[in-house]
Parts: sequence; C-alpha cells; structure tokens
Amino acid sequence: MLQLTNLCGCLKQDDTLQGEVASVDISTKTNLNNLVKAGENLLKKKFTRVNLDTGIYETVPDKGTIEEELKR
Repeated sequence: MLQLTNLCGCLKQDDTLQGEVASVDISTKTNLNNLVKAGENLLKKKFTRVNLDTGIYETVPDKGTIEEELKR
C-alpha cells in the first residue's frame, strides 16, 4: 500500500496497487519506476479526509489536490 502523509499529518493511501508494484521486496529499476508513477498519480488526487462517523474518505471542498496542498 502506497501512502503519502502531508504536512498536517493527514494520510492518503492507495490500496489498489497490484502485482510487483504492491510488493516492498522487489527493487528492480522497473518496479521502482512504477512506484514513482503511482506516487505521482496519488499526488494528483483530490485532498480527502476520513469521515469519523462512516470511516469513508470524503473530498474536502475547500482543498485542491494533494500536490497543491503540500505546496501551501
């Protein structure tokens, strides 16, 4: 599972990785490049927070992408 934590401690994770990219034990150049791509794609996703009542990630209306929020 690929995870990014922003400066305020909010966590964004991607549990959709499959195959070699999902493994932390495979350090081939190809797999590392694929992990970089996965991280770049994750940065482009909208900023979300977990709704503590439902446990579901919800988009935060006044926030941009994770990348934009990290630059602030």
